[in-house]
Amino acid sequence: MIECCPLIKQMRYRVSGTRQLFVLVWIALLTVSVRADDAGKDKGRWLKPPALRPGDTIMFVSPAGPADPRRVDKAARRFRDLGFQVVLPKTLYRATGYLAGSDDQRADELNRAIRDPHVTAVFPCRGGYGMTRILDRIDYRALRQHPKVIIGYSDITALHLAIARKSKVITFHSPMPQSSLWRDDGVFQFAASAFWRMVAAKSYAHRPPASMDVPWPTDQPKPKRLVGGQATGRLIGGNLSLICAALGTPFAIETKGRILFLEDTDEAPYRVDRMFSQLRLAGLLDAAAGVIVGTFDKTDTKEVDRIVREYCATLKGPVITGFPVGHSPWNATLPIGCPVELDADRPRLRLLEAPVSLN
Repeated sequence: MIECCPLIKQMRYRVSGTRQLFVLVWIALLTVSVRADDAGKDKGRWLKPPALRPGDTIMFVSPAGPADPRRVDKAARRFRDLGFQVVLPKTLYRATGYLAGSDDQRADELNRAIRDPHVTAVFPCRGGYGMTRILDRIDYRALRQHPKVIIGYSDITALHLAIARKSKVITFHSPMPQSSLWRDDGVFQFAASAFWRMVAAKSYAHRPPASMDVPWPTDQPKPKRLVGGQATGRLIGGNLSLICAALGTPFAIETKGRILFLEDTDEAPYRVDRMFSQLRLAGLLDAAAGVIVGTFDKTDTKEVDRIVREYCATLKGPVITGFPVGHSPWNATLPIGCPVELDADRPRLRLLEAPVSLN
């Protein structure tokens, strides 16, 4: 039994009885400690999902609100025309009030997509509400073992934050099949182009992955500098309401040394104020290396601009406002967990490495 262990083989003396047992226990504890250290190092390393290529399998899921069959079916046809295999589960269009089925049904469907080795990407059809109800039922270990492209915004912010905490796999705050990916004409052209630019393998064929700027629409106002300067860090953020809803849970956002982006829709200014106040009191604004403020539509934009200035104008890191991310047609895809550089003086948001694996 002793001779099967390499460390014991190196010993130049004999041990027996109680002394032998002591040595064996010591070796076992040492081995467990080394393995634990190695596992800890791996757990802290961010992983990239494989870039999407024609022939890959995309599975649609409904982990939040009920899906619209008309738009979702159109999106599925579009992706198939682009050469992808698209899986639409039989359970996709179920509905229980404002939820796409029970918690068990929605969690099971999402976990089947995560665990399926043939699925390369998981596309939630829409947001709405319901993601926070199932965060503690998701198989984060399976996702870390086999990273996949996971997209979405709005209520799906909760899933992005949970994956960032539990799996450390880069995901994508992006349009969804029902919200805009079902078409790419007119005002939807920018969102579709920005999406494929970020997740498709062919996007990186002719450009260095470490020097790609996140685009913004040429027919819209450029983002504005609120606080000048430059900062680097991993990108984190999403819908302000969902970020606040996750605080105090194991899935809460971590902003220390990161570039934080925020957006929301249809919120009264006083509610936006309260949520920014919550972030400030939690130390999350001060901890961030930089802040990107996206769109806050369907509200009093002048009041929201004032609120943003009150909370962000005194931050030490760079801050830009009016970034094209949020509940508008001009919704740029942002890789959550990817190292980026925020330059508020230009202004510019640049990837420091590809957010997908190109192997």
